[in-house]
Amino acid sequence: MEEITLGVGLAIEIVLIIVTILIISSHLRKNSRNNKNLKLNEQYYKSLFEQNPDAIFIFDLNGKFVVANKAVSIYGYSIGELIDKPFADFILPNDIERVTAHFNVAAEGMATNYECSILDKEGLQREISVTNIPIFVNEQITGVYSIIKDITQHIKAQNLLMEAEAKYRSLIENSLVGVYIMQDGKLVYVNPRLCEMSGYKCEELLGLSVSEFIYPEDLPIVSENIRKRLSNETGMIKYEYRALRKDNSVITFELYGSKIVYNGRDAIIGTVIDITERKNTEKMIKHMAYHDQLTELPNRYLLREKVNEAIINSRKCNCHFALLFLDLDRFKAINDTMGHEIGDKVLIEIAERLKECVSDNDIISRYGGDEFSILLTDSEIRRASEVADKIITKLSSPITLYHHDLLVTPSIGITVFPTHGESFDTLIKNADLAMYHAKSLGRNNFQFFNEELNKIAQHELEMEVNLRKALEQNQLVLFYQPQVNLETNQIYGAEALMRWIHPEKGIIPPAVFIPIAEETGLIIPMGEWAIRTACKENKRWQSAGYSPITVSVNISAKQFFQSNLVEIVKDALTETGLEPRYLELEITESITMDVEHSISTLLELKNLGVKISIDDFGTGYSSLNYLRRLPIDKLKIDQSFIRECPDDLNSNTLVRTIIVMAHLLKLKVKAEGVETQEQISFLLQQGCKEAQGYYFSKPIPVLEFETKYMEKRLES
Repeated sequence: MEEITLGVGLAIEIVLIIVTILIISSHLRKNSRNNKNLKLNEQYYKSLFEQNPDAIFIFDLNGKFVVANKAVSIYGYSIGELIDKPFADFILPNDIERVTAHFNVAAEGMATNYECSILDKEGLQREISVTNIPIFVNEQITGVYSIIKDITQHIKAQNLLMEAEAKYRSLIENSLVGVYIMQDGKLVYVNPRLCEMSGYKCEELLGLSVSEFIYPEDLPIVSENIRKRLSNETGMIKYEYRALRKDNSVITFELYGSKIVYNGRDAIIGTVIDITERKNTEKMIKHMAYHDQLTELPNRYLLREKVNEAIINSRKCNCHFALLFLDLDRFKAINDTMGHEIGDKVLIEIAERLKECVSDNDIISRYGGDEFSILLTDSEIRRASEVADKIITKLSSPITLYHHDLLVTPSIGITVFPTHGESFDTLIKNADLAMYHAKSLGRNNFQFFNEELNKIAQHELEMEVNLRKALEQNQLVLFYQPQVNLETNQIYGAEALMRWIHPEKGIIPPAVFIPIAEETGLIIPMGEWAIRTACKENKRWQSAGYSPITVSVNISAKQFFQSNLVEIVKDALTETGLEPRYLELEITESITMDVEHSISTLLELKNLGVKISIDDFGTGYSSLNYLRRLPIDKLKIDQSFIRECPDDLNSNTLVRTIIVMAHLLKLKVKAEGVETQEQISFLLQQGCKEAQGYYFSKPIPVLEFETKYMEKRLES
């Protein structure tokens, strides 16, 4: 098409030149007697020839250059370099015969037009379009007039276009996605992949109308989108629809389409991807995402959607619904003692029993762990109480598994929309608060939410916020309680104990903020801060010239299991330069609940060179077997045993047993909570040589500890 356009353009240009020459010739004849006009008309010729952007040549009948305009500079030549040279010297060998033939035709009196290749002065190949016109003088042909247009870039563009067309045609024909063109509601082009996906042969698809292969329910969507594209209401569009294969099975397509001009008329071009398998997978994933895999009950995400729907419906009809939040009492003990397999069976049985307590319109959800939520649609306080009573009664019957009768009771918190909240988050939060209130009243009961519970929760939340600020704003400090060698009465170490100095409330006791830190996870960054600070202050004492002591730091179970404790300790020692032997970590017996992990972590800590002791020994879960395997250095006897010594026989026996056992295991023993000289005498008699307690000193600030104890040690 572009070749035809170019040829027409050249022909028009040639006609214009000839007409112009004829007009000028006529003008010259009419004004031949006027010399002034003759000179003017000569300028017309000259301008037409010299200012033409295309190269113009006059050849003699032997094919030699006679005259050329300055446009020959396009090809790198000057006019003088061409005069009297044959054109054949500049033509590529393959084109000489054809070009010569065209020249001869013109030399015989007929204009010709053709394309060929030449070499410019730099030796580069140029593509040109040539128009040869015979020159008549006194009705005799005296030469050939040639107009040359450089079409090198046009040819390149044309070749690139052809290559691109071939490339894209191959791409479409071999595409992994279906491609179609639709015109007047019928398919006028389909690629092989679309035929493969639909089960039709290509010739069977061509000419089919939309209604013949679109799933009936989706036909309005497809028709509307076609209309929008053809009316330019939208550009590129993407949507999904179902289609019918040749065998009438349903396939789901994802379509990308846009408007084009095809064979001079508007059409729709699009690509389709078979997403049938993906949609089936999504359906399965959605079910998994919205249901608990163990009980097949809706999970918290589906519950949220259902509650939000209930809120909308209840507002429309001005009615109520209730939300129950249920936690199984002592379920953790079943999991810990009988294993998760038994625990899972209990949860499945609980789910089945809950189904018997509600109607088909209600939603039972496993909210997580041993927690369940129940949405009672169109219900108020009365029905919520009846259902809660029914649940308590239903779960009061033991669950028999593997010859074990297991009794699992519920604690239930209840909220009613809109009295106790107007959003899912508020309703579930308040139901959770009511559930914890039920637990605090002895479990196995239900409680409705009230505002007093909110105040308690608000206080705990404020405490958490303030505790985070305390960590960020350096309101936490370490107090130190000296640890004494009972034989020499000398201080050999100190326990670092965290204190919170609130800018307005003063010192907040650990018993108030430590449980909140444990519950919120803040105990982990707080514990890391304590380790780093204790190492830094101990190293500072040594740098000040004080005799070295060992500082012990408490490690919570959450910090032990959930943080990178070994790296934290290693970094703290490296950063402060404290020798590992002057740091002691006090762990609790609860770490024996995961003894394998505990042993691995403790061995890594021991390899660093720090000391390990078990704090509050005798109050936790440890067994002699675990104690034998743990790589520890010391047992710390809990103060609850020391408090009654030496007056209580049972306490004496327990303390004596712990000391003997520790010595047999080659462990040191330290007593905490020592308050009297009698207790010291008793401990020495039993072979316990280390202690701490109010008899020696309460925990005191770091500067006071330096003054009272570190300086005294330096003096002695």
